[in-house]
Amino acid sequence: MENTRVTLIVGATGAAASRVLERGRAQPGETVIGLSRNRPPGDDLWLAADLGDRVGLTAALATRPDISRIVYASRAPHGETGVEDVPANLRMLRNLVDAAEAGLPRLAHIHLIQGAKWYGMHLGPYRTPAREDDPRHPPPNFYYDQQDFIAGRQRGKDWVWSTSRPNFVLDVAPGRARNMVSTLGAYAAICRELDEPFDFPGWPSTWNALHEVTDAKFLAEGVLWMLGEPRCANRAFNMTNGDAFRWSDLWPFLAEQFGCRPGGVASRYMTFWSEGKEEVWERIRARHGLALPLDQVANWAFFDFFMGMDYDVLCSMTAAREAGFTGFVDSWRMFSDQIAAYRELRILPPA
Repeated sequence: MENTRVTLIVGATGAAASRVLERGRAQPGETVIGLSRNRPPGDDLWLAADLGDRVGLTAALATRPDISRIVYASRAPHGETGVEDVPANLRMLRNLVDAAEAGLPRLAHIHLIQGAKWYGMHLGPYRTPAREDDPRHPPPNFYYDQQDFIAGRQRGKDWVWSTSRPNFVLDVAPGRARNMVSTLGAYAAICRELDEPFDFPGWPSTWNALHEVTDAKFLAEGVLWMLGEPRCANRAFNMTNGDAFRWSDLWPFLAEQFGCRPGGVASRYMTFWSEGKEEVWERIRARHGLALPLDQVANWAFFDFFMGMDYDVLCSMTAAREAGFTGFVDSWRMFSDQIAAYRELRILPPA
């Protein structure tokens, strides 16, 4: 037990953090504890605490003084406007660090999972491929406030910090509708049911832009690497699949995967297009015995968000490579594998 490293995953039920928890628990010599407001049934390696409750959070962490590493992956409630609550996000992180310094004598590393919004990708075109030391865009951006806080708090301390910056984290996550693959799959299934082509709803310039994504399992690999790599101390790293695609190339491939007739660019807002499509989905669901209603499979506002990026969305992985990270993911194969997994779970219909 003396050689066991104990890691706390904060926000462990979220899209990115759940894979870090899963991968960490699969490694020998690791004890990985989750933290969220509610404890999942049957999971003894879990702390139930609210990041907004400093007293309760401090008490929860004090029950596990053996924790030495923390992965922070929580966000205050937010929509698809791109602007998020800076004071709330900063307060949550400050409460955690206060509690950690008060009750975790072995604290060695705090890692923050950020995202490409650091570069302003949600606001409009930005310099690509984005590098970790690129100039900041004009505020607000809660990532800036959080990183400035953690860097300032760490000065003179024995522990270190690091951050990862993924781009559009994709995962097989039943019931989590804010997901690119399940949303695309629901759209494709409805197009096929209505005998309509699988048109690309984004802008013509989105069709030809270079985009990239991050596999959630790959992100977990990268986060755990940063926790154990001394060269990552007090640094930020982009963490994306390492390749890029144009929707104009990927779209016919997706049409084939979904069993649809490929279409062309037909720009539309999916929040409007989707009105009344629940009835169509229910026909599909009944025919194939699918598990979930449409609002648990597709998030149309999120669809509009990523289809509206009519500019390159691309980050450099050079810093991670120079620090020794060699991982990569074939994004086309990832899309294919995740579509197959959603079908196996009866979330999406067969082709």
